[in-house]
Amino acid sequence: MSSSSPALPRRALILGALALGGCGFAPVYGTSGAGGALRNAVDIETPATREGFRLRARIEDRLGRTASPRYRLRVALDIDANPVAITTQQDTTRYNLPGIATWTLMEMGDDTALASGQVDTFTAYSAAGTTVATLEAEGDARDRLGTALADLIITRLMIAAQDL
Repeated sequence: MSSSSPALPRRALILGALALGGCGFAPVYGTSGAGGALRNAVDIETPATREGFRLRARIEDRLGRTASPRYRLRVALDIDANPVAITTQQDTTRYNLPGIATWTLMEMGDDTALASGQVDTFTAYSAAGTTVATLEAEGDARDRLGTALADLIITRLMIAAQDL
């Protein structure tokens, strides 16, 4: 191996950083990033369900809570439970939990949408244990679903924030 091979990765790293800077890349959460417009500025409305609570908590963790909101984020959830593994005795041993979140971002006091969209994902849980274990597994899956939907909404909000 020659002594010039460590320089090649270093040069590639420097050239890559320059290319990112030249293409308009800017960190969303940076001091001048688009995410700053939403930080501590969004009131979140979600359904009064386990998933809605988890979704709201996750968005508040990422965007912060606000005492004087500038924006309102309204989220509707559509969640289903689908059996996917059934034994020969017709007992369901596994469920998929697909969820769809439809969201709208508005200015406070105005119902005109600044941005809106729909995200979807799923989680799953096992129903093969005791009743208590199955209920705990379902609850955990619903919590994970709310968190995953919140993360997808945040990604879309950060894209939309560039136009606010």
